[in-house]
Amino acid sequence: MKKGLLYLLLPALCYGIAGCSDDDKNDSEISITLNESYSVVASKILTITPQVATADVSYQWILTKNPVNAVKDSLLSTDASLAFIALQDGVYDITLKVIKGNESGSKDFIVNVTGETSQYSPYITAMYDFAPAPGTLANDCYKQDGYTKEDVMKIALGRIDNTSVGYLLDLGSFGGSVVVGFDHTVINIPGERDFRVYGVNESVPNFVTAPGLLFVAYDKNGNGKPDDDEWYEIKGSAHKDNIVDSNFSVTYHRPAKDKAPVQVGPFDPFQDRESVLTENSLGESFYLSLLRNRKDLCPSWIDQDKFTFTGKRFNINIKPQVAGQYTLWQYDILDWGYANAKDPDIDIDWAIDKDGNKVHLPGIDYIKVVNCISSDDIVRYSSLQTTASTKFAGAADLHILEKYNLRKSEK
Repeated sequence: MKKGLLYLLLPALCYGIAGCSDDDKNDSEISITLNESYSVVASKILTITPQVATADVSYQWILTKNPVNAVKDSLLSTDASLAFIALQDGVYDITLKVIKGNESGSKDFIVNVTGETSQYSPYITAMYDFAPAPGTLANDCYKQDGYTKEDVMKIALGRIDNTSVGYLLDLGSFGGSVVVGFDHTVINIPGERDFRVYGVNESVPNFVTAPGLLFVAYDKNGNGKPDDDEWYEIKGSAHKDNIVDSNFSVTYHRPAKDKAPVQVGPFDPFQDRESVLTENSLGESFYLSLLRNRKDLCPSWIDQDKFTFTGKRFNINIKPQVAGQYTLWQYDILDWGYANAKDPDIDIDWAIDKDGNKVHLPGIDYIKVVNCISSDDIVRYSSLQTTASTKFAGAADLHILEKYNLRKSEK
């Protein structure tokens, strides 16, 4: 796992156990400055950085007493700083050893983990961004003229927080996204699934919804919000075979207010078959059609004439359930690692950096969901299906659900 990250969890430690023995006596002692004790609340990250008198030393952070399961002498990290997080309260005894050639030094200290003063919510408690791409339900949370983005986000959060987790938010077409967070850090327990993403899976028949790429972040700098340089992508089951473009771009053009609608006959179910001109980086263009009972396909609270989204595009097999009809659809639901996958539970250890390298995080505070399907895949088939939108219905910390002995919501 990534050096410098300590995950102390019930029932197992997040690092492999390694026996530690006394070093042979060395020629001199390296001075280490650390507090004798530290305090942190359960499910919160504590970063410990020592002052070491000698440069270019090697580090060994060793757990000598674990109050949860009595495991001793565990090698926790070999990095210069330690990110400490624990699910359960108690006193954790740790020794830092530093070595350079024949020189060495050591320092003992404790971390007192206190229990949370009130129960954490296992569900989403904050929304930091809501940016649906144009789509049939892009304005589902826009309840009246004059609503700001903050007004829309407040309504959207109220539909997926702990009071109503499971309501489907629509992220629109390719590139539409939402960013949410917890009131605590979701701990990364190796070998276990850490959080669940709610949406639509194969248990809902005849319901076409696009998978969503997942990104995670933890609040490394402690500023209480997700920063652009803190995001890591969850690598799911389809990353190897289904990514067809890693830098796909789509631009949606809002129709002019005086645009003449395009219809086919007096009973056309669409008020405009050429509502939103859509252009992509492949040089293709097509229109999103506006149904009669919809006001606008573009988010009404955003005052701009075009919207451009760039990201990974997945190739998903979408086809009519019955040859020749274009109202009921089926598509290959992805196995795991995405919103709307067959398995909604996510392991934080699936995270990768922008270069595709595996990373290991102590936990995560934030989740981003992004539509990774171009709606042209369906528009080519049917004038009755305007977008392949991604649905998102919230998320849950599986460890907190277990800690509080709460019933897990259905997948």
